[in-house]
Amino acid sequence: MLMSLLKHGEKYTNIPAPALVIFANPHSLGTWVEDNPDPSIRADVKVYSAALTPLTEKQEEAVQSGAPRAHVITLPNANHHVFLSNEAEVLKEMRAFLAGLPE
Repeated sequence: MLMSLLKHGEKYTNIPAPALVIFANPHSLGTWVEDNPDPSIRADVKVYSAALTPLTEKQEEAVQSGAPRAHVITLPNANHHVFLSNEAEVLKEMRAFLAGLPE
């Protein structure tokens, strides 16, 4: 869905089902990178992260404008697998989203 929203804009504007969309932005790439003793690896990761953040923001904007009924959450400093790095926050958001659904 994300790539279609980015490329085609209007294609998925009428999504009748409720949607919870969770983004990690800016991403955490984990301690294996952040604590890496090699300064060239840390420098390369900073360049990668700097490029990834605006791309993720563009994806967030595409969802918000292309699927206005979607509930979009952004978790800063989560890793790509937000359900692992931020389990408690994801569960909290899922429970709140599910509790708000009509019966």
